[in-house]
Amino acid sequence: MSIYQKFLAKLFLKNFIILFLAMELFFTGIDLMQNFKNLPPSANLQIIYASNIFLNFVNYTLPLSLIFSMLSTIFQLIRSNELVSLYALGASKRDVITPIFLLSFFITLLYISLNASNFVKANEYADSIKRNGEISDTTKHLFLKSHDDYIYIESLNPLKKEGTNIKIFKTQKSDVTHIITAQKAYFKEDHWELQKVKELRKPKIDDNDAKLTYRDINTMDALEGFKPQIIDNLFKGKSKLTIQDSFSAISLLNEQDLKTDKIRANLYIMIAFPLFAPLAILALFYPLPAQRRESNIALLSSLNILGVLMLWGLLFTVAKIATNGAILPELGVVLPLFILLLVAIYIIYKNR
Repeated sequence: MSIYQKFLAKLFLKNFIILFLAMELFFTGIDLMQNFKNLPPSANLQIIYASNIFLNFVNYTLPLSLIFSMLSTIFQLIRSNELVSLYALGASKRDVITPIFLLSFFITLLYISLNASNFVKANEYADSIKRNGEISDTTKHLFLKSHDDYIYIESLNPLKKEGTNIKIFKTQKSDVTHIITAQKAYFKEDHWELQKVKELRKPKIDDNDAKLTYRDINTMDALEGFKPQIIDNLFKGKSKLTIQDSFSAISLLNEQDLKTDKIRANLYIMIAFPLFAPLAILALFYPLPAQRRESNIALLSSLNILGVLMLWGLLFTVAKIATNGAILPELGVVLPLFILLLVAIYIIYKNR
């Protein structure tokens, strides 16, 4: 990397940090002013709530911060005539945008990797503190189906990976063969460990001499693959899962021939949608003038900012419609980004 590219990278990074922190603190402050009266009196919980709200707003502020930082950096160079000087010294548009694009792409990849962690649950944690006064979110009276089994869970705490009063009705050709009940269950690795289990088996219909059989079991493994977060989100009709949980949920639902549209839409939003920022940076940079005399910089910067906000708002709205199952996720999330990629390639070709 040449000296001027290092200079551009540092300038972009400085602008990004300033804009990102400013937007994050602004939205976090607005949220705290609106919800502070609903928070518990504990200072620790208030700090945890503010931290999780801060992380939740990253989903909205990060792509905009990257794009606005690029525009701020380039317009700063245009006003100081440094951009035209770089071109005069032999630098091409590709040389100028490369460090900015690579930094934005790296930051975007870092953000995508965070979606494989509990980062995606930040809003859930904050809501739990606001509603319950603690980091806990218990769901009551769940009724699920897994293949030929029907499962009832009286209460589920996905954050603690704990369930209470579980009943599993095992069926064969619409006939209940036996019932398994457990007072407690904990999710371990890829299955649930039922504790203090009671099993009641019904005799076969054609066996006249058979009786009901009953036995107590200390522990039993069951419900393989049914992660607590997946159960809770599917029951509530939500689709906010980590990347790996999304793949697990899709595999689980496909095995039972159930729709996966909402889960796929959420997965595309976590993996593909953040690429909006690097693509928009390329599309916006190449048509920009080299010096102030070529256009009205104030008007041009305003139009670029307005265009970015409108485009991001449109894509975000369509993506949210896809998460509600109204349209296919491939049409609501992947297709608009693919069109943006084609537009960026066309603009680069025309203005290189």
